[in-house]
Amino acid sequence: MQFPTNQNDVAILANSMNSGLAAHPTDFPSIDPAALATAQSEYLAACSSVETAKGTYHEAVADKTAKYKALVKLMRVDIKHAILDNVDTPEKLYLIGWAPPAPPVPLSPPGQVENFVAVVQGPGNITFKWDKPLTGGKVASYIIARRIEEASGVFSPWVQVATSYEIGCQLSDQPRGAQLEYTVTATNPAGVALASNTVIAVL
Repeated sequence: MQFPTNQNDVAILANSMNSGLAAHPTDFPSIDPAALATAQSEYLAACSSVETAKGTYHEAVADKTAKYKALVKLMRVDIKHAILDNVDTPEKLYLIGWAPPAPPVPLSPPGQVENFVAVVQGPGNITFKWDKPLTGGKVASYIIARRIEEASGVFSPWVQVATSYEIGCQLSDQPRGAQLEYTVTATNPAGVALASNTVIAVL
């Protein structure tokens, strides 16, 4: 649940908090109900001043803004205290108009890279580009791997030759005259995706 940014919604939440604290004071021992009620009353009085004090409109607005900020600051602190007071019974937060913290969403491994292609090739140099995975979790980095054809149909093991944080990579000083195969793989702390399609090159 996010703290409201609209003043009317803040006022509604303040009413819920005050009502809940009045009805269940022992469930939230770290909160000072009187301080919250006073802050709300001062804010409401400031709202009234804005409507009635036409001759001092700008001063009243400034006072209202200051009281609003003070109310929001205290409410935020009180909500933090309420969460700590009810670590084992978070459902009690509904009593003051708040909701328990949402459980963290686990990070998923990224999906497979799309459209891996070589866009520039030269003597010992090659430049790749690709598209971000369409599925899976957020990508932290991309690993570019290469293997070399050592004999007809016989390839060396795949080795990592570069890491990229962008959807592209330029490699230099690559072996010349042999068939090279490249792939790119998306990674994040949750895991490693399937390797992309293979790009074949002779530089």
